[in-house]
Amino acid sequence: MRNPSLLAIGECMVELSVNSQNSLQHSFAGDTYNSLVYAKRWQPEIDCFFLSGIGQDMFSSMMTKHWQKHGIHSQFTLSSPEHNVGIYAIKNDPNGERQFDYWRKNSAATQLMSLIEQSDSESTWPHFDLVYFSGISLGILAEDDKSRFIDLIKRLRSKGSKIAFDPNYRPKMWTGKAHAIKWLEAAYGVSDIVLPGTEDHQDLLGHTGVEEIVSYCTKHQVSELVIKAGKQGVFAFENAQAVCHVPFTPAKVQRDTTAAGDSFAGVYLACRMANKDVQSAIEQASGAAGLVVQHQGAIVEHSIFDVFRQQFTQAL
Repeated sequence: MRNPSLLAIGECMVELSVNSQNSLQHSFAGDTYNSLVYAKRWQPEIDCFFLSGIGQDMFSSMMTKHWQKHGIHSQFTLSSPEHNVGIYAIKNDPNGERQFDYWRKNSAATQLMSLIEQSDSESTWPHFDLVYFSGISLGILAEDDKSRFIDLIKRLRSKGSKIAFDPNYRPKMWTGKAHAIKWLEAAYGVSDIVLPGTEDHQDLLGHTGVEEIVSYCTKHQVSELVIKAGKQGVFAFENAQAVCHVPFTPAKVQRDTTAAGDSFAGVYLACRMANKDVQSAIEQASGAAGLVVQHQGAIVEHSIFDVFRQQFTQAL
């Protein structure tokens, strides 16, 4: 019997951060990639694959080795001879909130659709049980490539893959709200599971409550909706019917919010792939996110996360 398979699509970049000695240290991160790492850690039996574009530069080689160390398969990642991987620098304020600087324009990941078509590799892909992408996965692409990307998702869905989407709205990635809404709705229209934050919908659409978000997503035929509502907690709906509400539990300290949503998404999807019910999946995902914000950087040290996972799941 084969393992369940999860394909995440997006961009992994070189992450530069300042350490306690005021020197730069590097790692590798990106929203859907981060989610994939946390999914693999929470449910190690899942086969996790990353679809992206990389270059032939030194950092690209280091990056794929880094993925392998985390149990992420890279055989569907495509290499560009002309484009390198993106880079971002991160700094946190005393409350753990993030400040970013990016060098990602024309990165290899932005060329993904051309790389797929040039390699003619799609026909060789196996079936994936779940495919996950985000608003950032779409936002980095040229306009024509966005349409081609949505068509790719439609093809994967037609072959039986379940599709999950996190809006992860970043205003700078869009020419304006109307532009972002156009592609948000295109993504919702091809997704089975959607994981929006209330801030995404308030900033984009002026929605002021969970009920408005449910109504909007129902219109776009989202069957499984998990709304992250900050201090109000997390609300879940299936086919517009309320399933559960999980209250917010604040972390003991908040050092870095970089991958809170990413870790939530990864653990939630991993739990659902392991046939956990929605409430249990949210509780486990919220617990993981609460740990992640207590540590610097997008990816928490493996040993720390594993100890937490063992203790958390044993207490269930």
